[in-house]
Amino acid sequence: MTNPNSAFFNVPITVKRVYVSPTPEPRHIPTPSNPIVQNRRVHLLTAPLSLRDSDAASWDPARPPQQRVACVATSVVRITSEQAARHFLDERYAIGQVFRILGRVANFQLLEVTVGQGNGAIGNLGKEYLRRKYLLKTEGFECEIQEVFPDREMFSVNNQEWLTTLDDFKDTDFN
Repeated sequence: MTNPNSAFFNVPITVKRVYVSPTPEPRHIPTPSNPIVQNRRVHLLTAPLSLRDSDAASWDPARPPQQRVACVATSVVRITSEQAARHFLDERYAIGQVFRILGRVANFQLLEVTVGQGNGAIGNLGKEYLRRKYLLKTEGFECEIQEVFPDREMFSVNNQEWLTTLDDFKDTDFN
């Protein structure tokens, strides 16, 4: 799945599923007393070919844009309405799109923010990472999301340099 552009980088971002816990078959109609819970992990990847095409004059051919893991998002999704289940599980809309399709603004609650040195298991080895955990919630659809930005350098003034650097990120659940 590709989104038009990242709000931060102003470049296309691809969502690549790493894992999704199975949904019971046949899928039951979720209720508050009998929810469907799904665990999932995705990588948000920059799209290098689109980067090169979007601003060809600014890229040095000796250092072309690289596909980078901008974020690893791990979510626990709790579904208690059939409408949300249909959009999320059957039609496979992304979390943010489900809120939009439901016509509801998600209630946002920031749970935790941490910064640390990457050790390979979390964040890039030797790089400073940023991790945030938050809750998005509306009636019938609740998501606890942890996002790890594996290299805080991406948020620097020179983030275009970060986009052109080969990615050394390794995710043990992905490789």
